Amino acid sequence: MVKDTKYYDLLGVEVTATDVELKKAYRKQAIRLHPDKNPNDPHASEKFQELGEAYNVLKDPQQRKLYDELGEDGMKETAQAGQADIDPAEMFTAIFGGDSFKSWIGELSMFKDMSKTADIMEESEEPGQAADGADGTHVQVHGHDNKVGSKIGHSGTLTSEEINKKKKQKISKEQREKMYALHEEMRKEKQKRVETLAAELDQRLTKYLDAQKAGGPAVTEYVQKLDLELQEMKEESFGLQFLHLIGYVYTNKAHDNIHSMKTFGVSKLYSSVKTKTNTVKNGLSILKTALNAQAALEEMVKEQEQIELAQQQGIELSDEVRYHQMEMERNIMGKFLATAWASSKFEVTDVLNKVCDVVLQNKHLSRKERLAKANALLWLGKHLSKVQRTPEEEEEARIFEEMVADATAKKQKRSKKFSAADLSQFVDEEAKAEGV
Repeated sequence: MVKDTKYYDLLGVEVTATDVELKKAYRKQAIRLHPDKNPNDPHASEKFQELGEAYNVLKDPQQRKLYDELGEDGMKETAQAGQADIDPAEMFTAIFGGDSFKSWIGELSMFKDMSKTADIMEESEEPGQAADGADGTHVQVHGHDNKVGSKIGHSGTLTSEEINKKKKQKISKEQREKMYALHEEMRKEKQKRVETLAAELDQRLTKYLDAQKAGGPAVTEYVQKLDLELQEMKEESFGLQFLHLIGYVYTNKAHDNIHSMKTFGVSKLYSSVKTKTNTVKNGLSILKTALNAQAALEEMVKEQEQIELAQQQGIELSDEVRYHQMEMERNIMGKFLATAWASSKFEVTDVLNKVCDVVLQNKHLSRKERLAKANALLWLGKHLSKVQRTPEEEEEARIFEEMVADATAKKQKRSKKFSAADLSQFVDEEAKAEGV
């Protein structure tokens, strides 16, 4: 018998919930309770952190068993619950597709690779300049950790001088060797990922072709099962975008292979050029969004320095400036998410292109069998591209998608655009008014 159901209630699940049900409930609640979706709730950050603590306890079998026996208070008394927090990797997965896409695109490696790279780069830090800063804190955005950002100093925020210093850092020979080793590890993991996904895709196409041969009810049953799976996938954050991206890649690769077989390989040259062109465009998109995010972060750092100076002088910030800070933080989070989304698209497109090549260019199959697989892939790609959300489903999943859209929009509607000069003027005027 469970002594305390609070953590289960926070996730909205029964005490008998499975690991899969817990994970799905967590993703849904994390999106619903995210502070950026509840700007008018002063307790939003607290609720978000509490949700993370509940999930981190329940997802661990030993912690869950202990919680069921002792309850929340008992857990804290034993000090085994610790300072549970939302796992950044879990949050990244929740934001971009969730586990329901794993058999289609595999596990997104961007966050993991970025973390490993950061660990290697941090080895060059001087004593006292550890990753968490001298005071052991992280950059906070509406109360939640922004570990994708840079390291901070005593103030809890990077200064403009620290940013410039980090830009000039050079890697050591040992770091370079570790980077090479990491690159090789990443290459092997990617190869394994492609092989696994190719087997999954080949199985899907084979089932579709078998259903076609059986005819009528078999095809209907196949489509119904597929649509049930797609129903869950499209409701994930960025789920619809991923489905359309997968459909786009499948359709293009199917067309390319069908045309290649009909023209005896002549069209392969055009397809290769088109693929490389798209790769360059996607790469430039990542670079553009990354530079945009970096510029916005540096601008916020400079403004934050002026705001901190004003606070040190005893000047109380107006509601207008606080609102501007909140808007700027949200915009920067959106820009970082836009960079992550551009990188994820690049990664998924590259992986799926290789997966399709493995399936459609299987030398153990006859030309007729390869053509049949290509046509099956074409059907699947078109089917995925047609998936849409209802207005209700759109509302549930759009918080992070809206942040990216707002951050990347060419023209953003803002109540007022602040500049560094505006802040300087504000500080001077407030100082005069206070007699500082």
